Amino acid sequence: MLAIKNVTLINGIDDAPIENASVVIDGGKFAEVGAEIEIPAAAAVVDGTGKTIMPALSDAHTHMGGTCTFDHPGAGGRTETYDYTEAREGFLSWGVTTVRTCGDLSNDILSFRDDVRAGKIINSPRIISCGPFIQSENGHPWATVYMKDARIAKEGCIFINEQANIEEEVSNIYKRGADFVKVFYAHLNKMDTENFVPRISKTQLERVVATGHALGLKVAVHVDGPREAEDAIDCGADFIEHLIGANSDDMTVDDAFVEKFKASGAVLDPTMISILRFDATPGYHSVWEALKAGIKKLYDAGVPFAVGCDSLIPFVPAGESLHDELACLVETGIDPMSVIKMATMGNAKLFGMDKTIGSIEPGKAADMIVLGSNPLDNISNTKDIKLVMMDGRVIVDRMLAV
Repeated sequence: MLAIKNVTLINGIDDAPIENASVVIDGGKFAEVGAEIEIPAAAAVVDGTGKTIMPALSDAHTHMGGTCTFDHPGAGGRTETYDYTEAREGFLSWGVTTVRTCGDLSNDILSFRDDVRAGKIINSPRIISCGPFIQSENGHPWATVYMKDARIAKEGCIFINEQANIEEEVSNIYKRGADFVKVFYAHLNKMDTENFVPRISKTQLERVVATGHALGLKVAVHVDGPREAEDAIDCGADFIEHLIGANSDDMTVDDAFVEKFKASGAVLDPTMISILRFDATPGYHSVWEALKAGIKKLYDAGVPFAVGCDSLIPFVPAGESLHDELACLVETGIDPMSVIKMATMGNAKLFGMDKTIGSIEPGKAADMIVLGSNPLDNISNTKDIKLVMMDGRVIVDRMLAV
C-alpha cells in the first residue's frame, strides 16, 4: 500500500484541481482519494509537496507496428518489431497506458491485444484495435504511403470495389474480434500531390457503417477534409479521424458543417500533431491556421473530442506526441484542464472503459502520472514526469527512489 500526500490533484472529472490532496493505492487500484482522508497506518507514505498528480493518458489513434525512426517497415508485425517494442516503451515511458490502434497487420495486433488482456504481456499499454482497415482499391493508404506492399494488402486491409460483398467483409472483421471498424474515405495522395487517388463511394461507406452498427461495432472514418467528414456524418460514422489532413484542398469549417457535426453526436479525433509535423513539407501548402480555427469552432459548439496523435507514423513518436497533441489543442484556445480531461476520462468513455480507467477515483485502476510542476499553469508541464504508474505498478520512477 502506497500513499502520496500533499499534492495538487487533477482527477480527470472535476473542473478544478483539489489542493493538499492525498492518493492511496492498494492492490493495483485507487483506495482513497481526496483532501481530507485518513491515510491507513499500513501505507508507505511519500510527501508529494509541490507535485501534481493526474490520471494516466491515452492515445486514441496510433499504429503499433509503425515507426518514427524508419528502422523497420511502416506496418511491421510482432516479429520484426519485437512485439511492438518501440510503441510499448514509448507509450509507457510517457504515461500513456491505453491506446486505440487504427491500422496494423490484423492477425498480429489482435493476437498481441489478446495476450495483453490475458496478462501474458504486462509491459504494454492496454490495446483497442480495429483489425484490418477498409479502403478503396488503389486508394490511400495502401497505394500511397504503404506503396502497395503485398503483406499489408494480405494482412492489413480490405479492398472495396463495386463487386465487393461489403456486408460479408465487415462481418469478417467482427468475427476476427476487432473492437471497432476503421474505414478510409479519402482522396489525397501524400506521395504525389498532383494526383488524387480513388476512394470508396458514399453509398459503400454507408453500407460499411450500417453493417458495423448492426453487429454492434462503432465505425471510425479517416477523412482528408470537412466535406468528406460531412459525408461520413451523413452515413452515421461514430468517429471522424483527422478533419483537415496535411496539404488538404478542403479547409472550410462553416456554420452548417458545425451544426451537422454537433447534431450527429459523432466524436472528432483531430490528430493535430501529425498534421503539424507535415505542414511544412516541400510541395505542401499550410493548413495549420485553418485547422486550429476549425477545431476551436467545433469545440465551442460542443462537439465531443477524442485525443489521438496518429502516432508511429514518421516524425510522430509514441508517447511524447500525446503531450504535444495536448499543447496543440491548448494552442487553439481550449483551456488546459479541458484538454487533460479529454485525454483521460474523455478517451476512456470513447473506449467504453470509463468504469475502470480515465480518472482518479476509489476502485479504479491505479493509472497515474506524478508531475514536478502544474500543467494548469503551462500545458508543457505534462512532460515534467516524476512517476508513472499502471495498475499500481511503478513504470517510471524519478521520485520514489530519490
